[in-house]
Amino acid sequence: MHVRVISFGSNWWEMHSRALDDSLCFRRNAAWFNSAALRCGRRIRYFAAYSGQIRFNLTSGFNPEFPARALGRTYFCSGPNQYGGKAHLLFVRLVAETAPDAWLVTLSSGVHGAIEFTKPGWRSAGVQPISISMRGGRYEAMLLFGSSDWVQSGLGRWIIGSDGRRLVLAESTN
Repeated sequence: MHVRVISFGSNWWEMHSRALDDSLCFRRNAAWFNSAALRCGRRIRYFAAYSGQIRFNLTSGFNPEFPARALGRTYFCSGPNQYGGKAHLLFVRLVAETAPDAWLVTLSSGVHGAIEFTKPGWRSAGVQPISISMRGGRYEAMLLFGSSDWVQSGLGRWIIGSDGRRLVLAESTN
């Protein structure tokens, strides 16, 4: 599956080799993870309403020092898969400009408006949640969209833009 990254979640962390005697243990066999989370004061908190994460390995072409460089780029991915009750999406490698099969987007209450996740019809059938953090009326939701998928919020219906590089409000929400 080819996935274009439109936006990431707020929660980043890294795992590395436990062989601390290796001077390159923090780069060799390292993996970087991302999920939805909420900012509470100065901290990022994970309030999982739907548990999941995305993963980049060293060989994926992702540079953890500059994560914004991955935005708008397309990766070959395996998944999404379910492991231990969590959704996992592994970004295997960067691919040349290829038409994506899906888009990774992150929505937040402050930008995209309120979403009633418990109400049927908040999303089209093809939208796959990867990670959702909720607390009170605030949320951050990392979702996998197909080309004709949408999410309904208090501001309207969100779809992938015609350029395939951003999330936009649809003209009519029906």
